[in-house]
Amino acid sequence: MPRGLNSGRWGSWRPDAPVSTEINDRAVSVVGLVEIGPSFGIDGTVLTSVDNWLRLFPDRSRNQIQLGLVTLKPGVDANAARDRLRSYLPADVLVMTKADFAAREKAYWNGATPIGYVFAFGAIMGLVVGAIIVYQILFADVSEHLREYATLRAIGYRNRFVSGIVLQQAAILAVLGYLPGMAAAWFLYRSAAHATRLPLHLTTDRALTVFVLTLVMCALSGFLALRKVRRLDPAEVF
Repeated sequence: MPRGLNSGRWGSWRPDAPVSTEINDRAVSVVGLVEIGPSFGIDGTVLTSVDNWLRLFPDRSRNQIQLGLVTLKPGVDANAARDRLRSYLPADVLVMTKADFAAREKAYWNGATPIGYVFAFGAIMGLVVGAIIVYQILFADVSEHLREYATLRAIGYRNRFVSGIVLQQAAILAVLGYLPGMAAAWFLYRSAAHATRLPLHLTTDRALTVFVLTLVMCALSGFLALRKVRRLDPAEVF
């Protein structure tokens, strides 16, 4: 039984005082603790022998194996061993390295569970809402300084120069919005990891991906706000 499930009960467990409980309507005794931690689907993990597993779940056959672990000797290439095992075993047996197994689990939670859809939907909505807000800010700024942009056009500056001013503003908004947002995300990652004991980490790759998406979002909003500048006729403004 993993630590941290119930500090009031499991935290006081001692080797000389086993805890009796039930699993699948059968009485069991907790004789030791192991730190594994929860996941998105379960709050804890129980380690037991094969015989006890069959007693707890009598509808499962002894030949019904769901997961097997192969330990390799030091220096053995895991990918090469995986490929050799695949050539020996039937097609309905998945042979994966630890990295393959982790990638398969991530793909499952991201694409086949409500949690993955909720996170994906939240990210998409964040991009949409952010793009709308940035567009409104830039459009209001362009409308407010329309005479200045018309003056630049009238004295000979090209659309590329005027458009660059608006895109620079979009980039500044992206950076100014990214920095506090990343600080808030880092704090939420730490708080969620501490509260759930899940391995939640704000990686460098993820932070860079968010930064690039923020720049792209603000750039698209800037291009939309540029339509008014591109159609600007200095004679009409003055």
